[in-house]
Parts: sequence; C-alpha cells; structure tokens
Amino acid sequence: MRWANPELLPLLWLVPLLLALAWMAERRRGSLERALGTPRHLRARAGIAGSGLRWARRALLLVAAALAIAGVARPQAGFRLVTTTSRGVDLVVALDLSHSMEARDVRPDRLRAAKRELLSLFSALEGSAIGVVEFAGTARVLSPLTTDSRGLDSVVETAVPEDLQAPGSDLGAAVRLENLEGDPRSSTGAARAAGARVFTLGIGTPQGATIPIVDSTGVVRGRRLDLDGRIVTSRLDESTLRDIARRGGGRYERGDGTGRAALHLADAIRSEGGVEARGQTVRAYDERFPWFAAAAGLILVAERLVPRRRRS
Repeated sequence: MRWANPELLPLLWLVPLLLALAWMAERRRGSLERALGTPRHLRARAGIAGSGLRWARRALLLVAAALAIAGVARPQAGFRLVTTTSRGVDLVVALDLSHSMEARDVRPDRLRAAKRELLSLFSALEGSAIGVVEFAGTARVLSPLTTDSRGLDSVVETAVPEDLQAPGSDLGAAVRLENLEGDPRSSTGAARAAGARVFTLGIGTPQGATIPIVDSTGVVRGRRLDLDGRIVTSRLDESTLRDIARRGGGRYERGDGTGRAALHLADAIRSEGGVEARGQTVRAYDERFPWFAAAAGLILVAERLVPRRRRS
C-alpha cells in the first residue's frame, strides 16, 4: 500500500481529537442529568436513547471520518507499466537580461513583457524539452533541457539583470553556449548547418526609450548614462533580429507581453518540422480510494439507522 497524497495522512489525528471531545461532552451531559435527577428516569420520560446508542453513532461517524481522510490521501496498491507518449521539440531559449530590458517602451517594461511571452511559449509547447540561457555581457545556462514546465516558469520569473554582472547585450555569447562560435550571424549559420533553426522575438520599439534607474521601492531615481555621461536610449534592432531568423531558417516576431507573438512562433516551430514522438515507461498504480469512499458511505448509512429515540 502506498499513498499518492501522504501529506494528508496527519489529518487522521483529528479522529482521536474528536473522540476526546465526544467523551468530554458525554461526561458533561451525565453530570447535568445527575444534577436534575436520575438519568435513567429522565431519559425514559424524554424518550431519548441511552448513552450506548449515542456512542454507537459516534463510533460510526468517527470510523467514516477516518476512512474519508484515508481516501482523500489516495491509497494505491499494485501497478502496471504504461508507456506514455507526447510530441515535442528540443528548444533552447536565450533571454536578454541586460539593463536595456528595463526600458519601458512596452508595458510594464521590456523584461517583464519578455517573461510573459516566454511563459506563453512554454505553455504552447508543453511536452517539449526546453532549456533557458540568460545573457548580457556574458551568458550562462539558467536551465538545461527539461520538460518540467513549472520549473521553467519559476526560473524565468525569477531571472533579473543582477544575475549577470557584465554589462552589454551579447547575443553571440548566448549562441556560443550551444557549442557554436563567432558573432550571432555567423553562429546562426553554424546552427543551421547543424540542423537547428533559430527564431527571434523582439521586445521594445525601434524608436526606443531611456533606461530608468529604480530604487528598491520602485521609484525612478534617474536615467542610465553612457561613458560620456549622455543619457542612454535603447532601441529595438529589428533588422538584426530579422536577419538572424532568416539565416537560421526560422522566423521573427515582435512581442508586446500579450503572448500573441510567442504563440505565432510556437505555431511556426511546430509547423516547420522537428517534432518527434517521446515515450517513457512509468508505473501506473491502481487507485484504492473508491473502496474507502464506499465503505465510509455505507457506515454513514448505518449511522442513520441507529435509533435516536427510545423505543416505546
């Protein structure tokens, strides 16, 4: 016997607690009856059942409660081997974590809009093996290929520019983590030659925006400056992203945080091949909670059949 939800088993401690409360209530009732007269005569006049029948009903209710709690914990016994099948792709996502992603030419800012697009992409490609690379002036693997969509969501949602100390937005560094080398365009060609395709998703506007400096309370305290002391304006370089996608045999989309661009990319990824079947043999355990539920139901029916009043 195993339990699918063992964390619920401690609720069984409620049964002895309820038993103790019932015992205290019965003692208090007995004291009150003795204060008013002879308990047996009082019960006879009122036509109520004795303590034996009351305890029988309580015992049945407690047993039913214990069975119900055990059923919710999903007891399982016996198993069979089942081969699961899903269809997906191997996909590596490169997320820009440079300070340029703090620009607010999309709402609420580029980074949060990009994260929303990625979450939509992960959902649309459920069952795929997806990895995440973060890059700025340098790059590092944030998550290896995995089918754990919840874990990927958490990894992306918690990524911040402070993860990477080197300034800049070196896309080539991210591509080189895929065992490629050179600048983004030449690395893209190598990826294509290796049978991979490259898709790009731009966040921002060609007109660009300044990059705010925000304190811990969310208040803007200034704007980022370049080495010459001039205010930096970050612009979306769509021509480069389009060229990378063209060279990589993929597609470019501009995102705004609504997830529509990510869905278009997901459709393109699925429709252009590279989708393969994945199989895994797992143990499928036989559920036993219906037996516990049925037993609890029968005991509740039996409890209703116990007389509440003394038979005349």
